[in-house]
Formats: sequence, structure tokens, C-alpha cells
Amino acid sequence: MNDSAPTPSGSGRLRLKDPRQADAYTSPWPLRERLGMALFALTWNLACRWTPGPLNAWRLLVLRIFGCRIEGRPYVARTCRIRTPWLLELRHRSCLGPESEVYNLDRCVLGERCTVAQQAYLCGGSHDFGLRTLPLLVGPVEIGADAFVGVRAVVMPGVSIGEGGVAGAAAVVTRDVPPWTVVAGSPARPVGTRRFRDED
Repeated sequence: MNDSAPTPSGSGRLRLKDPRQADAYTSPWPLRERLGMALFALTWNLACRWTPGPLNAWRLLVLRIFGCRIEGRPYVARTCRIRTPWLLELRHRSCLGPESEVYNLDRCVLGERCTVAQQAYLCGGSHDFGLRTLPLLVGPVEIGADAFVGVRAVVMPGVSIGEGGVAGAAAVVTRDVPPWTVVAGSPARPVGTRRFRDED
């Protein structure tokens, strides 16, 4: 299998992180990257997880130190879990809710004013189950401006949720969500179009 073989249901490409993995137990990550992930996890647990909500600026500072690209004033809950801050982009007024998880093994972008609700999971990685070595597959995740990812929803690698899109509670989003479309279920399917009643 080569880098061009695996593709997701959405528009983002899945790629092999390291097709030369010797076995299923060998890490595809270089030592430097593994140390960076471990150092960030330790720093977040010691410096951020205890902080009250109003200390959001402090949490953003820690993310910036670890390479997160931040525009304006997003909000990151203290109990949020982020795997790789240097692959994360947070735009103005985006929100990562309590106990949400950003498993971003590839680029992850949160657009302006989008919300990732509590315990939602943005999943940037999976495995090629057709090979015994189970090589890691990674893909970008993008949440558009004004989009909403509901409680305990899962967004799979290579998937984008368009501007104003909504993933309902516990939805498993395996395909791109068009702008202003509401999806629900597992796997998620369109169930409606989002409209603002106060703008009719």
C-alpha cells in the first residue's frame, strides 16, 4: 500500500503516517514528537486542568507556547484534551467544551464562532485494518464557522463540517457535512437544514 491508497468518505485525504512500521506495536512517531506530546500533556495537567473558566487566557497562552495557532479569543475548557497543539488552529470565538477531545494527529481547524460541545471527539487518526501491522492513518478535521458539534458526537478523520453545519448529539460523522446542514445518527445522515428563526 502506498500513500495515495487510503481515502476517507469526506474530501480530506487520509495518509499513512509510516507505512514502514515493523509491527503493530512500533510507534509511527519520531522520538521528538512523542516527547513533545508527553511534555504538553504533563504541562496541561499541571498548569491548566485545575484552572477556573475565567482563566481562559492562561490556557491559550500555554497552547501558544506549544505551537497552537490562535486568532482572536477562542475558548478552551480546562478539561478539554488536545493531543497535538502544534497541529491545531483556533479562530475567534471558537469553543472547545468540557471533556471534549481533539485527537489531532493531522491538522485540525476550528472556524470562527464554532462550538465543540462537551465530550465531543474530533478524531484525526485511525488504522489500516487490511494490514497486519495496522499502520496509522491520519487525516485533517475542519469545523467551519458557526458550526456546532453536539455532545458526544464523533467527527472522523478527513471530514469537514461546513459553515453553520450541525452534528447532533452522539452522531458519528464519517462524511463531509455541507454548509447549514443538520446531521444525526450513526453513521450521520442529513435530517434538516439549519435556519435562524430570528432572521426569517
